[in-house]
Amino acid sequence: MPSSCDEKIPRIEHHQNNSDVSITICGYWSLNSRERLRLLRRWESLVLQWKDVLRFEIKCDESLVWDSSLVVFLRNANRDLSVNGGQVVFLDLPAGLNKLLNLADEGQKRNKEQKQDPPSDGFLSMEALLKPLDFLGALVISFLNLVRGRSVMRWRDFFASARNCSASALPIVTLISFLTGVTMAFVGSVQLEKFNATIYVADLVSLAMVREMGALMVAIIMAGRTGAAFAAELGNMNLNEEIDSLETFGICSVSFLVLPRTLALFVMTPLLTIYADIVGILGGLLVGTLVMGFSALHYLEQTQSALTDMWEVYSGVSKSLFFGLIIGFVGCYKGVFSGRDSASLGKSVTSAVVISVTLIIIADAFFETAFSLLELR
Repeated sequence: MPSSCDEKIPRIEHHQNNSDVSITICGYWSLNSRERLRLLRRWESLVLQWKDVLRFEIKCDESLVWDSSLVVFLRNANRDLSVNGGQVVFLDLPAGLNKLLNLADEGQKRNKEQKQDPPSDGFLSMEALLKPLDFLGALVISFLNLVRGRSVMRWRDFFASARNCSASALPIVTLISFLTGVTMAFVGSVQLEKFNATIYVADLVSLAMVREMGALMVAIIMAGRTGAAFAAELGNMNLNEEIDSLETFGICSVSFLVLPRTLALFVMTPLLTIYADIVGILGGLLVGTLVMGFSALHYLEQTQSALTDMWEVYSGVSKSLFFGLIIGFVGCYKGVFSGRDSASLGKSVTSAVVISVTLIIIADAFFETAFSLLELR
């Protein structure tokens, strides 16, 4: 048995009395210690010698200096000594060390419960209805705290999310919007040519883009691109217990992780919608000038006359605000409440895209119905 416990290396002292073993942890326990590997090999040999021991008492020396490496060692020691039915008792542990061990045990117990009794995915279950409402309430409170200047949200996270939601999405938004405008122009020209009214293709493309297709296509793109990315990112953090760590340190995960991402989508989706409207109109202009033989000036004048009522533009942009909120909320919700394994993470990402697109279509139908009723009045 070592003669001294105050050397600046990690040490284990033990004393066996029949079927009981007393273990004392002493020295300097540090992640950077070069003696850790040697000590772990010695520990493995000791565990083999104690197969028939019924009770273990583990305590810490008063001069002990420790970091997180000791927490990991004690958890593994408890597991190793309990394999053969031995009882492990911790005595006189430092207060901070005791709290960390209890927190780790609670997290392990929660993970086992989730694996044994996975949450119900029933559409009409009470939990499925109340958890989103609770999450939405936490998001609203976080936004109000931001307005009051009491939020823990980092603005650099907001700008990073805004860049991923806007500049990084421009290539795919440009391609889809341009081809949408081209497709509508071709389809419209075939039907309008029967009435010798092909010039109204400009009206068809411009009104469809600014009122419906621009906002809808951008929302679907962002749901499949950004919403899925949010769900995967936060789901991976949940898988690695990083979200639990934030809550342990008293940091609100909704304010710190969810609010900047949702706010970025809320701001950037309308801007992308306006950009998509312009690109879609240019796609119709290309068909009108190259296929139908209109001059660019004539086509643009017809487009301008169709958009004299700015309400058409405002209606599409206002819808995109809500679409951005839906995508951000669903993506972050599915990420935060994903399971603790890779299979659950994949399901959460897929579910985030499916639910986002479904809610976007439902919201779009609701808005169109409401706008049509307002126009009739």
